[in-house]
Amino acid sequence: MDAERLRDGPGGFAEDGQRLAVWVDRLDAFLLALDAIDADDAFDFCAAGWEIWQSTVVADPPPETSAAVLVALGGLQAVSHALTASTLEYYRAPDAPERSRLTAVHASLKTCLGSLRHESAWWLSEGLPAAEEIKARSATIVASLQATNATGAAPISDSGIVFDKVCALTDNENRRYREAYGRLRRMLNRELLQHITDESDALSDVVTEIVLDLQASRESTFDAAVMEQRTSKMRSALIAVTAALHDYREQSVNAATRTFGHYSAQARAVEALFSHLKESSFDYRWLDELHEPLQCGGNPAVRYQFTARRHGEPDVDVHMNRDYMARFAKTKTTWLRGDELATMTRDRSVLDMIKAIQPKVNSLQAQVDKILYPTVAEDVAAVKELIERFGGQKGLDALHYAPGGKHKPWMPPHLSPRVLSFVRSFDMAGSLL
Repeated sequence: MDAERLRDGPGGFAEDGQRLAVWVDRLDAFLLALDAIDADDAFDFCAAGWEIWQSTVVADPPPETSAAVLVALGGLQAVSHALTASTLEYYRAPDAPERSRLTAVHASLKTCLGSLRHESAWWLSEGLPAAEEIKARSATIVASLQATNATGAAPISDSGIVFDKVCALTDNENRRYREAYGRLRRMLNRELLQHITDESDALSDVVTEIVLDLQASRESTFDAAVMEQRTSKMRSALIAVTAALHDYREQSVNAATRTFGHYSAQARAVEALFSHLKESSFDYRWLDELHEPLQCGGNPAVRYQFTARRHGEPDVDVHMNRDYMARFAKTKTTWLRGDELATMTRDRSVLDMIKAIQPKVNSLQAQVDKILYPTVAEDVAAVKELIERFGGQKGLDALHYAPGGKHKPWMPPHLSPRVLSFVRSFDMAGSLL
């Protein structure tokens, strides 16, 4: 390097080189921090990455004339591109596993930042870029970031780093958008219904585990300790499923009560839907009643079957003890029909009962949604209006992933992919969606 490049002093190249070295170290630390991010999907990973790097930049923004600004801006651009790629990939393949999407975006971002790291190291060893080159490249990166912002995003500040406040919504407008989005998100999440599915899947896993154990250890079939362990696992899984069913009814009615008031027509309508299902479905009715004796334990409410076979698949099942449950029904003050069990010729498989109620519960949820969320069309229109107001979903993404924009009360809601997909399918005419 020539003497002119090595001159010291304020704003000199030696000082710029030291500053660049500091930012290369920060980039190394950022690469390590990416490996420590605990995220469930690519969107959360990118959001966490942006938050880490933008806080680093905002804490000590380099001068616009320094080569270090290319590292700072380059990091923002890399994360921004990763977020855009994640969004596009989601809509190209919405059914792809989240874990594979997260792995792919993680690897892509590290490759991009690695290239930035390599170039920065080359500058340190071979010489800093000229001032004109720094200015031109900074302008290109800033333009790229501003293009991502779309209509509605504030321009990048004088430092080329920090975005100004980007939203000028009134409190009433923001509240309307947030409430509409919140209702759609709650409706689509269907947490209570998902809880039933999750616990049913967990029960299936227990059954599979016992089947494999019977196949591998046929001699343990009559081992009392092993049998007790299997019974305990199965009983715990059954309690979880029946508890999820019980909570489903209780929480759905409570939701209607909270939203529309005690003794409201809506609360009574939701209660009536569950009562009708209980009256019309043998499986739902008796699964609901099995919860109490299963919790108490020490009774023959169900019979467990763990049978290994020399040839063929082992038999793993749970049967409702119709004699015991008929006697149990007589102790209840409800309208349980214990006599219907007396007419049965065999005990019903509880596993089959759980499978049988799945479509019935799904159908019930659709009816519950119509009562709990009567303003779906209006809410979709509000969310669509919000998206159009900021130039499309990318505009909203830019607001939330811009430095300082996250978690601000004046910011509009950041739409989840599930809500956005629902809005698109609800009204396919939305060209900006």
